[in-house]
Amino acid sequence: MLDYAEREGRKNMTAAEDARCESLFEIIKRAKSARKIAEGKLEEARKIKAEDDEIDRRMNDRSTWTYVKRSAQPGRNFEVDLGSRNLANATFGASVAKSPEWVRSSDGGNATVSRDQRFADHEIVRAESARYAERDRHIIEAHGGFGQYLRAMTTSGASAIVPMDWSNAIIDKARNASVMFEAGAQLVPMDAKTVQIARLTTDPTVAFKTEGNSVTASDMAYDYIQLVATSMTALVVVSMEFLQDAVDAESQITGALGKAMGLELDKAIMFGQLGATGTNDEGSTYALASPYPKGILKNLIDNAAANIIGSFPTNGTAQTAATPWTEMLALVYKPLRANEKCNAIVSNVALEQQYMGMVDTQYNPVRKPEILVNMPWLKTNAIPSYTRGTMTSRATDCFAGDFSQILVGQRLGLEIRVLTERYAENGQVGLLAYWRGDVNVARPAALACYRALQGAA
Repeated sequence: MLDYAEREGRKNMTAAEDARCESLFEIIKRAKSARKIAEGKLEEARKIKAEDDEIDRRMNDRSTWTYVKRSAQPGRNFEVDLGSRNLANATFGASVAKSPEWVRSSDGGNATVSRDQRFADHEIVRAESARYAERDRHIIEAHGGFGQYLRAMTTSGASAIVPMDWSNAIIDKARNASVMFEAGAQLVPMDAKTVQIARLTTDPTVAFKTEGNSVTASDMAYDYIQLVATSMTALVVVSMEFLQDAVDAESQITGALGKAMGLELDKAIMFGQLGATGTNDEGSTYALASPYPKGILKNLIDNAAANIIGSFPTNGTAQTAATPWTEMLALVYKPLRANEKCNAIVSNVALEQQYMGMVDTQYNPVRKPEILVNMPWLKTNAIPSYTRGTMTSRATDCFAGDFSQILVGQRLGLEIRVLTERYAENGQVGLLAYWRGDVNVARPAALACYRALQGAA
């Protein structure tokens, strides 16, 4: 309308044109106001959707929101994905606060290192690292890396303080090498010799009531799991030439230490304090008396004997050709029938080979039952094959259940001692690592073991 007025040589609009403009301005004003309201509602809707998506993501990721852990899925390698946890008993509202699955009775803080964390990421470990940051800085600046530090130590033969950045990395390598951590065992940083972790032992009683009748009160019962640090050692022997010349000596040595510690932890977790003849046919290598912690089998013997299957028959248990998966089903259903979870099977390779090689009369592989199809089956050489009666060197033990009920205490820091004289005549040097920690099983009924089951020849 302004252009039209200019073309006619007018400097002002007519009254009708002016009224029309005012009407258009009002329409634009209302449209902008409506748009602003719509954008506000859209933003609110986006926030609501984001909250819903976050809840869905956490449910799908099976993140832990419970006070007492109920389930665990085995993870993969630590640097990639250390697994997931169970979502249960969560209260969702406008905002959701995550609760730790295990808490320290002393301060109520989160007791465990989550499976997507490095050991160094836990708040207790961070605090301890901060205490020694200045000391560690001088060591790191002087030597640059763990390999150079070890090379320097070979001339002294003395004990050495390992900066926490380096020792924490070795602890993570031990976690990677341990099948029990892969199955879901929980790592508990220990900033004292004894650490107590609270747990729920009795759920509240819930019942319907008739109108006018009183409500019966019920209390939840709690106790604690106690971890008391004891010492474990790992010894790695390397040549002086390798230590001095190998470019990747650092990664090789830390990897070897981590693997040795992880394997010994697995043995302790499964067979610690198992006992003498009659309960320990695995041999003298697995006669792990105190100060080894009490492992799964010993906990089952003492607290949940019904979850030990096989009863050590005279000649072990051989799979029945017509129903070869019967024993494995009995094992998996033991914790399930106790209202627990079963998230993994752990055996040695020989037992898995025995099952994978089973065929029917037409030489077709025997179909695995549905419940076992997606059940992770983890293997470790920490579980031996042994002789039971006529089952010569084929009897073996198999574990299943909710391995998140295993708590592994890890004392902060790691000491390395260089043994220069002991292997000097061979031109070698020994690296002796001192690990301190403990193992406890929170809920023995969540785990089961089939003893003397037949593995492959």
